[in-house]
Amino acid sequence: MSLSAKPDWPALDALLRRDPGGRGVAAFQYLGKPLADGQLEAAAKNLAERGAAAAIVTGFAIVNQNVVAAETDGPPGALYLARALLALGMEVSIVSDDYGLPLLEAGRRCWGLDGIELAEFPLALAPQASQAWIDAFLASPRGGRLTHLISIERAGPSHTSQSLSLQTRGGLAPSAEFEREVPLEHRDRCHNMRGVPIDAFTAPTHRLFEAVAASRRDVKTIGIADGGNEIGMGAVPWEVLRQAITRGPAGQIACRIATDYLILAGISNWGAYALAAATVALRHRGDLISAWDAESQRRLIESLVRDAGAVDGVTGLRQASIDGIPLEEYLHALSAICQAAGAVVPWSHSGPRR
Repeated sequence: MSLSAKPDWPALDALLRRDPGGRGVAAFQYLGKPLADGQLEAAAKNLAERGAAAAIVTGFAIVNQNVVAAETDGPPGALYLARALLALGMEVSIVSDDYGLPLLEAGRRCWGLDGIELAEFPLALAPQASQAWIDAFLASPRGGRLTHLISIERAGPSHTSQSLSLQTRGGLAPSAEFEREVPLEHRDRCHNMRGVPIDAFTAPTHRLFEAVAASRRDVKTIGIADGGNEIGMGAVPWEVLRQAITRGPAGQIACRIATDYLILAGISNWGAYALAAATVALRHRGDLISAWDAESQRRLIESLVRDAGAVDGVTGLRQASIDGIPLEEYLHALSAICQAAGAVVPWSHSGPRR
C-alpha cells in the first residue's frame, strides 16, 4: 500500500511529550533524544500497511481502601483505537480481566461497537491456566489471523536478573545496582506507581506478549505507556528507565516486557488517540474521525464512570477525570492530536457541564 498522507509527526510527538502529571517518562531525553523517538510514526505506518486483525490489551487496577476498580486511562483509548481500526475494516478484539472488562462493556454499549469482540483473560496466577487461555485465543479464527497485538496502559511485571541481562544496551548490565535496589520479593511483579504489588488484581496478560514474541513473529506488538510500569517499557534499558521515572521506587516498578514499537505519552489515552488518528490518515480515511469529537469522548468517559465504576488513576476517586487532569484540559489534547495527524476533528464541546 502506498502511504502518501503526511501527518505532522514532530507536532504529534511534541503533543505526546507533554507531561501534565510530572511522571518524567514521556518528556525524558536520553543522549539528546526523547525515549522512543520516532516510534509513533513507525508503529502507525506498520499498522496502516499490514493491519488486518488486532487485539488490544488494557485495564489497570486501582486499589483504594480495599476497593478495586479499573482506571479511566486505558479503556477510553482502547475503545477509540478499536473504533478506528474497525472502521478501516480490521477485525478487533479487546482483552482485559475481571476489573477492566466492565468498562469495556459499558463503552461498547455507549458507542454501539457490536463488531468488537471482548475477551476476558483469567485472573488465575497459575502459569498453566494462563497458557491454556493463550493457546485457545491464538488458535481461534481471530487469533490465527492476528497481525497486531497492542497494549494500552496495562501493568506488566518488573525486572529479574535474567531480564536485565537480556536487554540490549551499549555496555554491561548494571547487575550490582539492580541487586541492591530491587528486593527479591519485588522482582517479576506488577506494581502500581507507589511500588505496591498488584498481581492479585492483574491478570498476567503479559504472557500473551511473551507467547507472541516466542512463536508468532508475524504479529507485531505495540506498547502504549506513560509511567514506566506498563507493558512495552522493557524496550528501554532498566537503568535508563530508572532515571526517567520521577515518581515512586523507579527501579522496582520498571516493567521488563518489551514490544516491537513503544509509544510514550503524558497520558496513555493520548498515545492511543495519536495512533488511531495517524493510522486512518495514512489510509487516506481522515474523514472517519470527523464525527468522533471531544464531546463523544466526554460521553464515553462519563459512561465508564457512571455505569462501570471507573476511577481516576491518580486521585482514586470515581470521577470523570484522567490521571488527575480535569476533563476540559484533557479533551483539548484530543482535538490537537487529530489535527496534527491530518484527521481534523472540530472542537464541539460546549464547556463544563452544570
